[in-house]
Amino acid sequence: MKAELIIPIESLRGALRKDGYYFRICKGQQIVQRCPRKWTDTPARKAAREKFIAKYRKSKPASDARTTEENT
Repeated sequence: MKAELIIPIESLRGALRKDGYYFRICKGQQIVQRCPRKWTDTPARKAAREKFIAKYRKSKPASDARTTEENT
């Protein structure tokens, strides 16, 4: 939905109050967005992440392993 904003509102930037929304300008248009929420680590999410790691993990070359040992 597009709306024509009045002068004080069209120049808003950032969060107005702690209601979960913030204002920003993108390509000359005023945009109202929800603030990102920090996600919680549930057992299902942790299991999915471990499954992804097990499937797509790549082993590091020996040269990379040596440099990380030297840096610690």
